[in-house]
Amino acid sequence: MKDKVEKGDTTTRPSMTRAQLLALVVGSLQLVFALVPILPMSAGHQALHVCTGLVGIALAWKHRYARLYGIALLMVYGKLYLDGVDTSTTWLQLPTLETAANGRSALAGLVIALVPAVTRR
Repeated sequence: MKDKVEKGDTTTRPSMTRAQLLALVVGSLQLVFALVPILPMSAGHQALHVCTGLVGIALAWKHRYARLYGIALLMVYGKLYLDGVDTSTTWLQLPTLETAANGRSALAGLVIALVPAVTRR
């Protein structure tokens, strides 16, 4: 057995980076939150969570794609969060459950996009 992985050795599988692992976890959680009725959401919001969950799981296989997934989450859900906060008519401008879910997803996208790319050994 080799102790070191030599350049060009394709028999060992490299470990996942933090961004890839986070993209996989966030994508899975997006699916869980959409499919398990924990919080009441509209059908359109559930469909969006299912789609972004599937995309996250699919893009977690490569570091560069995981970063792009984080940027996409930040942009899409950040826009939805800001729109939800601007149109809030509740007392004290408190966010609704959908707005809070959008903020959570935007924050997860920011973390995925900015987390250092160090892998564990």
